[in-house]
Amino acid sequence: MSSKFDAILQTANLIPPIPKAVQNILLLLNQNNLDIQELASAVRLDPVISGQVLKLANSAYFGRSKNVAGIEDAAVIIGIDSIRSMVLACGLMTSGNALTNFKLDRFWRLSLLSAFIAKDIAGLYGHNTDQAYTAALIHRLGVLAIQRAVPEVASEIDKVCEDRFPYDRVDIEIGLLGFDHAEVSAEIAKQWNLPERISESIRQYPHPVISQAGGLSALIHLCVAIAINITDDVPSTEWEKTLDVDVKDLLITLMSNLNQLQAKIDDSQRFVDMLVNGHQ
Repeated sequence: MSSKFDAILQTANLIPPIPKAVQNILLLLNQNNLDIQELASAVRLDPVISGQVLKLANSAYFGRSKNVAGIEDAAVIIGIDSIRSMVLACGLMTSGNALTNFKLDRFWRLSLLSAFIAKDIAGLYGHNTDQAYTAALIHRLGVLAIQRAVPEVASEIDKVCEDRFPYDRVDIEIGLLGFDHAEVSAEIAKQWNLPERISESIRQYPHPVISQAGGLSALIHLCVAIAINITDDVPSTEWEKTLDVDVKDLLITLMSNLNQLQAKIDDSQRFVDMLVNGHQ
């Protein structure tokens, strides 16, 4: 790998370290039976994230008529999945500082929406929902590392990149850097000791090969395309025709189940809006 790639990975370490609570949650996600006490203990390691989780749990989104005072109560009332999603989202957003001339809100909106859509539809394709969520959530962390390590190149990328499809940015990055943010994100996932299936699905997501990484890369590609479609109102006819061949069959399955899934996807969009707006 190039020295520039190594430099960008080193710069990734300059991003404030991912909070201990989130590290623990990422490890707990790989366990089959996560209980409320384990989850609450991990959250309490970081008071900032604890406060964010309780703030969100008490928000109008969940329609609470009385305050939720503890992490265990929040998990019982709104569910372990929601708490776990909040911890990961809040922890990652807390770990990143604002960047000059970079649309950080859009960055997190796309990352989070991709993750929630991945969780919503993973079961259709026999994928583990937690792994799909985590892979989609961190698939763009390499963008932050590139922005910090080589801001002049990142600025050039941003000028010419419309970022309307999952592969737009990576194709430009490869031309200017010789590698792309998906490769950087995959290396970060490896450094976090996440399963190889997650890191490889991230590495391959821009141009996925469905036979590799268990097809998870194709699922992430589709979720990113949908997130961009929703966030930037890219016409469906435009992004559907650009989908990689290995993703088209997934889209057919998704469309045949869309009536049952649409409410979930709409709910995920509202949840993401709450997370991003609550972080500002």
